[in-house]
Amino acid sequence: MVRFAYRAYAADGRARAGMIEAETRQRAVARLRADGLQVFAIAPAAGPAAFWNRDLFGRDRVNDAARIAFLREFGTLLGAGLTVDRALRLVERQASAALRPVLADLLERVVGGASLSRAMAAHPQAFPRDMVDIVRAGEATGTLTDVIASLTGSIERRDAVRRHLVSALIYPALLVVMAIGTVAMIVGVLVPALAPLFEGTGQAPPFAIRAAAALGAGLSAGWPWLLGGAALAALALARLWPQPAFAAARGRLALRLPLVREIVIGIELGRICRVLGTLLDAQVPIPDAVAATRPLAGNRLFREALEEAGRRLAEGGSLASGLASLRPHAPSTLNLIASGEQVNRLGSVLTHAAAMHETQTRQRIDRLLALLTPLVTVTIGGLIGGLILSVMGAILSVGQLAQ
Repeated sequence: MVRFAYRAYAADGRARAGMIEAETRQRAVARLRADGLQVFAIAPAAGPAAFWNRDLFGRDRVNDAARIAFLREFGTLLGAGLTVDRALRLVERQASAALRPVLADLLERVVGGASLSRAMAAHPQAFPRDMVDIVRAGEATGTLTDVIASLTGSIERRDAVRRHLVSALIYPALLVVMAIGTVAMIVGVLVPALAPLFEGTGQAPPFAIRAAAALGAGLSAGWPWLLGGAALAALALARLWPQPAFAAARGRLALRLPLVREIVIGIELGRICRVLGTLLDAQVPIPDAVAATRPLAGNRLFREALEEAGRRLAEGGSLASGLASLRPHAPSTLNLIASGEQVNRLGSVLTHAAAMHETQTRQRIDRLLALLTPLVTVTIGGLIGGLILSVMGAILSVGQLAQ
């Protein structure tokens, strides 16, 4: 996708300027014309700003907190009977600094005759594709208020899980940082002070002293190479991370790790069931709901399963049979889906399954972190304790030699 800066005339004759992402310049112009704009200047946008000109604290980016605030206020105003343009005008006044210009452009596009979903699609950095697809489905079925309310709850739950995970990882991260600092102090300060005590005694320093001295000498001599290698590895990882083949390999690895597998499956199924249930409750046809949900899947296995389900539904099959490839990972969920299809209550059954998976995922994360914290504590304590005991033994041996 290429980002283009454009200038155009709207249907009311006013000049407009903005950014749009498209594969080619022709497609960008076609999308703008579909929005009722007459383009008179368009060119590839300038590259990203230099890092010293960027906001390192993320205040210039639209995050989940800003999206949640926008969706909550916007949905409340729509539920009160306001039109989309009036609701956008009111929400824009209270929006964050990063979201305010985006909402201003949304309002201008909506007033110009574009749908809300089409206007949101012009800002992929603020509104991901899955959010746009869900809003489009709500517009098509006339249930935009209900869809936005459910979308808000879904993003809130996702943000809550992320915050819970980050909060739980703070203590283990502090332990690791303190351990690194302690080991660095022993290797860089204490060991060099003890090494001269063994010179001329005819006795070799203990193994821990020799190993720490060798480690310190190696770091002192080769730190530029180590730093450069780490930077190159990080750059290579950043380039490979979004590649489809690498993403597929990460997905397969995640499904093979014993403790991580259940968490990944719970997160994926919770998200898929939540969005599918929301769309079906909003009277969206099942094939359209599956098509709108497929981009949400982060793991390739689940995307392929939803793609197969879309094909099966187009051929007259059921959703449960289309998701049969997921049976080894979630047999109970597929049984629930089959039961919901039989009694014609698939939307409510999927919502129940989503709540079940979200609760189980949170519990699994808690158990994993409860296991990780003492494991990290014991490992770090053993490492530092071993170093300290070796150093104390060396000091006692030097004292015996002096006697």
